[in-house]
Amino acid sequence: MTIADAKNTVVLAGKKLVEAGLIARTWGNVSCRISESHFVITPSGRDYLSLTPEDIVEVAISDCSYTGDVKPSSEKGVHALVYKLHPEMNFVIHTHQDNASAISAAPVDSIKVSEESFPSLHGEVLCAAYGLPGTKKLRRNVEKALISSKGNAVIMKNHGALCFGPDYEEAFKTSHELEMACELVIKEQFYSISNQSCADMIDISEYALSKMTGRQVVVNKTISPIPMDSERGDEKHSEIHKEIYNSNTEINHILHSKSLATLAVSCAGIRPKPLLDDFAQIAGVGVDNVDIDPYKILSALKGSSAVLIHNNGALCCGSSRSDAEALSMVLEKNCMAYISAALYGKIKPINRLECHLMRFVYKKKYSKLKTK
Repeated sequence: MTIADAKNTVVLAGKKLVEAGLIARTWGNVSCRISESHFVITPSGRDYLSLTPEDIVEVAISDCSYTGDVKPSSEKGVHALVYKLHPEMNFVIHTHQDNASAISAAPVDSIKVSEESFPSLHGEVLCAAYGLPGTKKLRRNVEKALISSKGNAVIMKNHGALCFGPDYEEAFKTSHELEMACELVIKEQFYSISNQSCADMIDISEYALSKMTGRQVVVNKTISPIPMDSERGDEKHSEIHKEIYNSNTEINHILHSKSLATLAVSCAGIRPKPLLDDFAQIAGVGVDNVDIDPYKILSALKGSSAVLIHNNGALCCGSSRSDAEALSMVLEKNCMAYISAALYGKIKPINRLECHLMRFVYKKKYSKLKTK
């Protein structure tokens, strides 16, 4: 494949992965081998939907060196490992997909899957131990998992997934298989500990969060009439939204997140801490869970751009609608990670100091890069 073809493929792949919900915003990265010695990869901290072939960066497999003014993804080293260890592989996708991310927060070293149903995974998916994004520690941990793995995917603890294949289509297929397999693993774990043979996600969420908190959690299926989505400048605002806009001039959009996982955690009265890297980056070190009270909501928003409303989901605030949607998305994933981890009996948030570091780097660097 020529370098021009490879760059075009990476751009198109990024957009298709966004459409499929496997990557979003600036999270994750995509690369394509162009020779035995080099590959091309998406740039650091850029929105996939705005990328052009000129933004895609050529990187050396041996030492991750690159030329030009555009900086490649900080996870270029992880991609280089795949190409180095698997000469037959020509396409790599690093995703933050929902179910794989949920499993990444559970206290497991691997998951067993059906080789017949998920041929790309070869019966088992290994979990690489945690390391901060872009660090040598993360690369070492991923390398260990890649060496031991027989399949075309590795789960990165508290982070996401690494999927690869001989071409784009096969790598994309692997990411889909991994997502379906992880969903099945979560359900099977529930069945094995609950002695139930049939359940929906409400049942699973209620069981897991009740197990975690030690009290009966019931998901509120009727949302109270709290404010819905709004934008600064709308003629009609609720009093709560007016208070939020008046208290912070940087907030221009407010979304009411009502996804099942977010709603379930709001009903459990939990203050979720980061189980996933992207939550630490965007939401901070924790999101408060408060009653529908303007004073409590404003107080909670001093420490994060999101606040869980007890029994009513969450309010997610941002300088743009895109920012608020991204926050809502990572909050939902982190809440799903809580539910998944609770099924295994142990919740272990990311180290608080590391969360502060990721939040600082994101605010100073990546959140600005995405708009370029």
